[in-house]
Amino acid sequence: MSDVDLTARASFSEWTMATIRYGDQDPLGHVNNAVFSTFMEQGRTTFLYPFLKAIGDPNIDIVLVRITIDYRQELTFPGSVDIGTNVIRLGTKSVTFGHSVFKGGTDECATTGEAVLVFFDLTTRKSILPPSDVRARLEELLKG
Repeated sequence: MSDVDLTARASFSEWTMATIRYGDQDPLGHVNNAVFSTFMEQGRTTFLYPFLKAIGDPNIDIVLVRITIDYRQELTFPGSVDIGTNVIRLGTKSVTFGHSVFKGGTDECATTGEAVLVFFDLTTRKSILPPSDVRARLEELLKG
């Protein structure tokens, strides 16, 4: 686990907002557990999209290889969430993101999680080293 306190808003500088949809609820009337993975994906994608565009190589992408989620508090419809995303580890070919989902506009942390992604060559279908400029930028953003 990371040394970063994922339950604290102050741990994050990258934010994405999402609306809780009526269809996100389960029969118990709270946001379904699987939706939190989608919230985290939305935070990662918003964060990573500029990096992938900057690479300029349509054969390089990233793929999810591991995700962990800790559920801390339920969320309900209607409402919104604030998704915090940061880089907490950087491997040779991988990057680990820390995530938190907060009840919109509050310090109430509903979920924390980590996601490990690897840089991936779409032609060879194998993991690859990230381009040096992308790695340098991720190192600048590394927390912990």
